[in-house]
Amino acid sequence: MGLGLRNYSDMHLLSRSVSNTSLRAHSFSLSFALIPSISASSSSFSSKCRAEPISVPSQPPPVSKRVPFTLSLHGHSWQDPCHWMRNTNDPDFLNYLNQENSYAQAFMADTGSLQRTLVAEMKNRMPSKVSTPVECFGPWLYYEYIPEGKEYPVLCRRLQTNKPGWAEKILSYVKAEFRREEILLDWNEVAEKHGYVHVGQCRISPDHNFLAYTLDATGSEQFMLQIKDLRNGCIIPMAPENGIVSLAWAQDCKTLFYTIADENQRPYRVLCTKLEPGNTDDTLVFMENDPSYCVDLTSTKDGKFITVNSNSRSSSEEGLCCRCN
Repeated sequence: MGLGLRNYSDMHLLSRSVSNTSLRAHSFSLSFALIPSISASSSSFSSKCRAEPISVPSQPPPVSKRVPFTLSLHGHSWQDPCHWMRNTNDPDFLNYLNQENSYAQAFMADTGSLQRTLVAEMKNRMPSKVSTPVECFGPWLYYEYIPEGKEYPVLCRRLQTNKPGWAEKILSYVKAEFRREEILLDWNEVAEKHGYVHVGQCRISPDHNFLAYTLDATGSEQFMLQIKDLRNGCIIPMAPENGIVSLAWAQDCKTLFYTIADENQRPYRVLCTKLEPGNTDDTLVFMENDPSYCVDLTSTKDGKFITVNSNSRSSSEEGLCCRCN
């Protein structure tokens, strides 16, 4: 955002003011025996590291406005004149950020070529396709990967085959059943729609027909719940609810349990929603009233039970949420 660049400038100018003689004078006496001396006139390395003149913008650094505000906590009070910046919708805040960005671009204008060189070098060192290990769930293999040239991953699956013979493999390929990839969720499409995307949890229903996931499209770390019907690719309409944290499917594939956080982002309630026409009210299953505890949901490995876990810094409790069969 351009913040903090002036500290770099001061540090760089300070480094120029310290002569090579003073640095050698303060070196440890043992260093000459361990490290060969390097002459500034004969070493190409030292010539490359020699400080170059800094191009300082003609415009002065931006200065934010100061609004008196007193904060109090734990019996202590202090002034925070920049507290008004918490309101990110304030036009003055957006204007100040634009000024900082403009100043940063002007300050770093003479490094444009170097920046492009570094970015190209970093891109060349990155693999063209980054993917997660395949996870076997029922007859499907689930995995994620980042497409080449994209910023966000996609969630995919394909049918696995246990047919060892080559003839069976050819037959299954002809039937389009061998290694057929199906894209379940493309983070890049969501980002194009909202401008930002952060997907929290993804849970596939036991019958592999539904995908429940939590989505933050604003950067507020307040996740909302979305359920996608994988048979037709449609998002199931639901009442908007923010603060969703963890998810767990029941074995009937129509009941989804989830936790919701309070204003302090503490997961404290467990609710249950059903994929039924006309269902608008979710059922409260459990509430943790102790503010020192957080709750989350887990499923046992055999899929028979969903448990509610209530954890604090020093203790934890676990209770049965439901029996899935």
